[in-house]
Amino acid sequence: MNASSYSVAFRKKFNKLKSECLLKSCFHEDNQCSDKIIKAHSIQNNKILNKLSEDGHVLMYTAAIGNEFDLVTTMKKEGRSKATTFSGFCGFHDKELFRAIEDGDYVVGNKEQEFLFAYRALAKEYFTKKTTTEMYKRMYSLAGSSNYEKINEFFGVIAKPTREDLIDISGMLSAHLLGCEDAGKRLELYRERMNYYLDNQNFDEIVTEVIELSKEHLIAVSSITFLERDLEENIINDLSDFQISLAPLFITVFPQDGKTYVLLSYFKRNALRYKFIKKQILNKTEVEQREIISSIVMNYCENFAVSPIKWKEIDEETRPKYDKKYRESLYEVDKRLSTEEKLNLFI
Repeated sequence: MNASSYSVAFRKKFNKLKSECLLKSCFHEDNQCSDKIIKAHSIQNNKILNKLSEDGHVLMYTAAIGNEFDLVTTMKKEGRSKATTFSGFCGFHDKELFRAIEDGDYVVGNKEQEFLFAYRALAKEYFTKKTTTEMYKRMYSLAGSSNYEKINEFFGVIAKPTREDLIDISGMLSAHLLGCEDAGKRLELYRERMNYYLDNQNFDEIVTEVIELSKEHLIAVSSITFLERDLEENIINDLSDFQISLAPLFITVFPQDGKTYVLLSYFKRNALRYKFIKKQILNKTEVEQREIISSIVMNYCENFAVSPIKWKEIDEETRPKYDKKYRESLYEVDKRLSTEEKLNLFI
């Protein structure tokens, strides 16, 4: 079997494992939960994705193992009914919790709406990370076993792996697993905190800086991340130190009524870390703001969608630059925000 065939076999095993490890539960689990866990949209389907879609599809980045076991990232069409979904809420809570943003337009300064956008971004990342962690646990357990037949079947090796092969595989998986478990603990803390705030309507605990762009750009983002450095290279989050507290940033972008809104939200307790937003982003020109937010999204966000119609307006020579930047963002460390590349998602 050639490398291409092994790669295809590995992808099938990987996708099957992902399906088996998919976490399905309610992010706001309580005695009001309905029985059925649904596919909840992290980006609103009818209000936002419908606006972005062409023939019922939007574009989202996907990462996959190529024929030479390299990482391949491409913009891929996704049906809007499936795009950005996760099995993270029961039917009751998905409907009741988000009425303030589902039933009406966003109003700048509405604390409840801004809280709910951040809350939804956290929920999506929580379930993604929990699923990924379980996948790495299973692969790590497999790599550490002596069942060579199953190891061969899953990892696609041609012959019985050597001790050195298994040490390399186990070491790689162990490092990924350690990072995932640490992230999972932090996300669990944020989940408990945000649910407490929600239940007690303490919406002021989330601070939101708002950028209003002067036209509707057909892009939508719902993500949580940890910015490492600001535009002046000052450290915001040191991801190499698992002992220190981190300051998450919730990022929401959507078009509405002739404008595009960019919501940059954070916990009030982390206000000092994100004071740079006012000084380095809010006071910039709109052109500069588009480039800065594009840099944040391309470096730090996975859960975003763009319109196929607008993506076609980027010339074919430029598109590979976006693919390369997204691919690099998946494993790059100590990432810096920059407008030097002039990548602009707001087309």
